[in-house]
Amino acid sequence: MWHSLKERRRDLEERLSARFSVEQRLAMKFTRLVCVLILASGLILMTCDTVIFYYRMMHGLNVQVDQILSDNQVSANPATAGQGLNPSVRPFVRILASDGTVLYQGEMFAGSASGHADPFAAPKMGGDSSYSVVTRAIHREGSIVGFVQFAGHVRQGPNEFGWKTLELLVVTILMGALSYVLGLRFSRSTLQPVHESQARLEQFTQDASHELRTPLASISSSLDVAMKTGEYQDRIMAAKGQVKYASLLVERLLEVAQLDRAEVDLGQVDLTALVTAVASQNVESCKEHELTMQATIHEGVTVEGDSLLLRQLVNNLIENAVKFNAPGGTVSVVLNAADLHVGNSRGFIAPDDLSHVFEPFYQVDAARTQRGFGLGLAIVKKIADLHGWHVVVTSSAEAGTDFIVRFT
Repeated sequence: MWHSLKERRRDLEERLSARFSVEQRLAMKFTRLVCVLILASGLILMTCDTVIFYYRMMHGLNVQVDQILSDNQVSANPATAGQGLNPSVRPFVRILASDGTVLYQGEMFAGSASGHADPFAAPKMGGDSSYSVVTRAIHREGSIVGFVQFAGHVRQGPNEFGWKTLELLVVTILMGALSYVLGLRFSRSTLQPVHESQARLEQFTQDASHELRTPLASISSSLDVAMKTGEYQDRIMAAKGQVKYASLLVERLLEVAQLDRAEVDLGQVDLTALVTAVASQNVESCKEHELTMQATIHEGVTVEGDSLLLRQLVNNLIENAVKFNAPGGTVSVVLNAADLHVGNSRGFIAPDDLSHVFEPFYQVDAARTQRGFGLGLAIVKKIADLHGWHVVVTSSAEAGTDFIVRFT
């Protein structure tokens, strides 16, 4: 369950990364923190205010009852004590005999029965307001001869609590909006030097890749000429292999640099035809590696995207499935309207490596570095992000590895 929650959180973070800029995500996190703090502090203050209010109110009611009971006339003759009460207190008082007979009833108790009442039951009060009632026994010579009740109007009723809650929500929304605007401005100004540095680095990578193309091509041509002489062919072949490796690395670096600045040329793409064509092109590669290609491609699957970039995405996934498979294994390609699955049957990625496979130059196994540069999947991730798509990977020792590109 914990692993599933981590996967969902990672999935949500990747979706947010694809749809919002770094500045927007930072502003949203700051806004969320501010809103949580406002709500938490507001609820704590409202709770404390309510507790203090009721404490003070009950204390005041008890003081009033103590003053009434301090009058000896009340304990001496409860039946007539009501008439002798202070006029300012009289409307809030009800006096009962020990058997519950109502001896005196003030205006506040107008909604209650006038003949007999349970002293420990909540009395029915007159009007629509909320009241609290304190009931105390009247003692005479060690015996209970009656009960006195004092009612107090609750000015902070449920409706007032509801209004305070609404006010808190409105304040939270307004402060949240203000926090988002301020957080966005602050994050943009703070990250501006970082973006400029990243842009310079990308430009350097692109320029360096272009500059390296010419000398590598010249070296390769010179080696081709040298091979015709017949001398040192083994060494020349080894050198040519290294040049080819370096040239391919330069091309990959250039692809990554260009994708960082790419603007997607969106259009309707027949993904069924595209995936079919790319899968067919890789059948020979599967045979060379003693693998079997299994393709299940649904008809009529179209998406809005850049056909050149999507061809590169599909090809990189299939090439990766071929490279990191074992002889006798299977490369599977499944396309439907919702997603694209590309996997192999004998490739396994450890759980600790799953979250890193899309990082540039990351190698799951150092012993496999000669098989690639660790850029293919990074390019897949960038292309998917440019289209607003989502890429996930699952892997197990029994079923192999499956890369899933979700189109929504």
